[in-house]
Amino acid sequence: MGSIDATQVLAGIKSLIANPPEDKAVRLELYESLKDLSNVIEDPHDTICRVVYSPLNLTFSVVASDLGLFELLAKSDQPLTVENLAKTQNCDAVLMGRILRFLAAQGFVKEVDEDIFTANNITHTLSKPGFAAGLRHNFQGHMPSLTKVPQYLADTNYANPSDMMHSAFQIAYQTELPAFVWALSQPKMVEDLNLWMGAVYGDRPTTWLDVYDISKHCEGSGPEDVIFVDIAGGIGHQCALLKAKRPELKGRLVLEDLPMVISQAISTPGVESFGIDMWQGQPIKGAKTYYMRMILHDYPDEKAIALLKITAEAMSADSVLVIDELVVPNKGAHGHATQFDLTMLASLSSVERTEKQWNSLLESADFKVLEKKTYAPTGESVIVVVPRA
Repeated sequence: MGSIDATQVLAGIKSLIANPPEDKAVRLELYESLKDLSNVIEDPHDTICRVVYSPLNLTFSVVASDLGLFELLAKSDQPLTVENLAKTQNCDAVLMGRILRFLAAQGFVKEVDEDIFTANNITHTLSKPGFAAGLRHNFQGHMPSLTKVPQYLADTNYANPSDMMHSAFQIAYQTELPAFVWALSQPKMVEDLNLWMGAVYGDRPTTWLDVYDISKHCEGSGPEDVIFVDIAGGIGHQCALLKAKRPELKGRLVLEDLPMVISQAISTPGVESFGIDMWQGQPIKGAKTYYMRMILHDYPDEKAIALLKITAEAMSADSVLVIDELVVPNKGAHGHATQFDLTMLASLSSVERTEKQWNSLLESADFKVLEKKTYAPTGESVIVVVPRA
């Protein structure tokens, strides 16, 4: 077999840049392949610059978002000048130029000419309120903890973190409080988290409802029966999704979270909201479906097992618990899953669990798995469980 002509490959890549494929599956496969190619051909100097200067991406994306640059460029039909942006956003023109040149070099905006910039697809993504909130939340809520991880791991002789009261978070913020308790004093950070989670998980081509037949499980339920309890469900995205996707379901839908979170809940007809502390017990007994989305990943095993047992105490023989989380494959984990995992390590001493770790956790909590299905490339999965008899 003859060698591949790199010139032809390069021409093909340039053609794809000009006319990217519309098929999402093809785009994803192409994206992963080009990442692998980039790693293989990357120059050592480019490698070290990419790694060393990666924090600049988040830092100056937050600065650009605070200045409204992504939103202004995304909304404009015409390219905008540095001078115009500096004037309208009350920013020094020299500084504005430096920020925009950096963003263009990273591919976050497009440079049209000297000191003239316009939006590209990444600009439009970063201009969305939910993703802008994600920039702020990660910069303010996670970045300080990440800077303390090397010290924390060295001080603990590189033990796997498992104590929420002693993590890189406590070092970074100089507090003895666990992250969730500390966050109660930071309403803006909580608001940004809710906006970000809505953006990240609210616009997915597939969801847990595509792989779990809740309608079948709830057959025969009446209007007064509780068929769905979203435990620590934030501002109610999943309840709204369920109402939209399964409007034929009969029965009550309940959203639970802390009172300060429930006060910001989106209004969805037919959804009841309760401000509770889930650690004080589950007040709704015998519901058909209890649901946890990205809850157990917030806690190390000891606390996760305790929460599972609290839920089990409320379940009847007809109840199931639907766990909607990442299940990291034992081999070949998606890059996003590993990023989430180490973010959890730094801020909460918790973990994105592998399939083996999920099996061990559920067995330790005395739960039996009825179904386990993956519905997204990152490993997002549904695990349907019941307490062992």
